[in-house]
Amino acid sequence: MELRGQLKSWDDQKGFGFIRPDNGGNEVFAHISVMRGARRPVQGDRVRYGTDRDREGRLRASHIRLDTLSLDDPAIRQKPLARRSPKARHEDHGPRARRVGALRQHFSLKVSALVLLCLLPTLGSVRLVQQGVHWPLVAYALASLLVFGLYLHDKRSAMRGNRRTPEAHLHLVELLGGWPGALLAQQVLRHKTRKLSFQLAFWLIVMAHQVVWLDYLYFQRLHEVLLGLSR
Repeated sequence: MELRGQLKSWDDQKGFGFIRPDNGGNEVFAHISVMRGARRPVQGDRVRYGTDRDREGRLRASHIRLDTLSLDDPAIRQKPLARRSPKARHEDHGPRARRVGALRQHFSLKVSALVLLCLLPTLGSVRLVQQGVHWPLVAYALASLLVFGLYLHDKRSAMRGNRRTPEAHLHLVELLGGWPGALLAQQVLRHKTRKLSFQLAFWLIVMAHQVVWLDYLYFQRLHEVLLGLSR
């Protein structure tokens, strides 16, 4: 279960500080290496964190994030560029810089994959709209919004130790058209991405939608053309 507190002190150049817990008790050592979020922390920030102990039994934060949900940028865990020595800035072209570049490229690939996966459903839905059928497009939009909310609720419940959303409910909404929202939620919230059985069921749903739209857009039309030629 995550705890809440405030950064009582923070030395950004050295990359560490101390958290004052909301529920009282000893201050908790915080290091930038366990920080998650879109920016580096500053003194006074409200944070959520977990705790463990180092080899000498001293209390420390096992992970830290700002008290708001945000994308994780690995670059925040590096020493600020403006404060590095010339030698350190020269090393920005080394293995660490290449790893950061690879992570950003990986994120771009995920965005491209989402766009490609949505291509067939979008083309099919647009064609149906032109024929006066609007419910598939509406279903995709509403189901995606609903499932994103369910993922967000489930992640918060997991963090707080509350009752979780059944996986069958998530898959049902994904099957009804919410899989684009589910895929976005998995990447933005970093939730439900490691459980193999869940991911297998999710991607079977995605592939089922692709097959249905592929048949509607191409194979069924080709079948009608072949029937016309045979006559």
